[in-house]
Amino acid sequence: MKKVLILYNRIWPYRIPIFELLNEKYDLTVSYSIDNSFNESVNFKVVKLSGKQYSRFFVHKDSLHEFCKNFDVVVGYGDIGWLSLMRLLFKRKRTYKIILWGIGVRASYNSNYGEKNPWDKIRYFLMRKADAILFYSNNPIKTYLNENFRKEKLHIAENTVMVNRIDTAVQRDNLLFIGTLYRQKQIYSLLESFKLAKKLNDKIPILNIIGDGDEYENIKKWIAENNFEESIYLRGKIFDENQLCKYFSRAIACISPGQAGLSVLKSMGYGVPFITKKDAITGGEIFNIENGINGVLYENNNELENIILDITKNRSKYIEMGKKAKIHYDSFRKPEDMANGIIGAIEYVCK
Repeated sequence: MKKVLILYNRIWPYRIPIFELLNEKYDLTVSYSIDNSFNESVNFKVVKLSGKQYSRFFVHKDSLHEFCKNFDVVVGYGDIGWLSLMRLLFKRKRTYKIILWGIGVRASYNSNYGEKNPWDKIRYFLMRKADAILFYSNNPIKTYLNENFRKEKLHIAENTVMVNRIDTAVQRDNLLFIGTLYRQKQIYSLLESFKLAKKLNDKIPILNIIGDGDEYENIKKWIAENNFEESIYLRGKIFDENQLCKYFSRAIACISPGQAGLSVLKSMGYGVPFITKKDAITGGEIFNIENGINGVLYENNNELENIILDITKNRSKYIEMGKKAKIHYDSFRKPEDMANGIIGAIEYVCK
């Protein structure tokens, strides 16, 4: 059985089902360096590799090369700021293969997905030295082919999350926002659009907001000032999937104006159409949305008011979108699909 190391910053709870699937095929160890974000028992090995953060750069404390010698394949966090990992690419006689795993292009709260910047040349230089590259979506493939990367070296493990089974008999009767409450996610655009729509139609579905963050208290104050205590509910952060399932099972739509990350896949998995702006912050997850088919992509903030009104008047239209979103998830974005993408890259470098 091949020994595989996944070199990560944090072990996020949503990644555990993927790692468990990989552990069925490989002798898997997952390392973390910045934080351990889960508290459940797992079947794969877990190890902390300490280090120090210097601005956007991270350096491991002990020799990463010596540790990696214990494995056949190292699947590394594909951030060029991880200097210890990048140094491994220059080891001439290393006995282990290296796969760099990540978005593959620039994406952050301060830049658009795929936006060009001076770091691109360095990124491509380093990526060429990896034995394979693993992307969260197929979108970067064209960019890398244009940079003369070999096609067989480029692999895809479409980003996703696990969901629970839902009771389809439950009536869908509310709206949902889920995510950390940052201004960059344009949560206030949603609130103001909700307010405007409510003035025109008092039967707007209630809005559940799941999440915590810098804007939590300000949003709480906004709700009180606008007398929306009976219309908008701040639920706080929820990680328990059984609780999340209850909210998603009653949602007509999930709305996030400024960010389209893994909540896109969670919504689809629960049969909920995702509504976001075309230029929302994304790691590639937004490309799962077919506008008007399994979700909604809009251009201007002033469109959201009309979308909320349309949801209210034409609920069945969005229920149907949700069904198509669920078909997309079940067909292409299950945890098994992501795990198989990673397995494909591992088998490629080992052949």
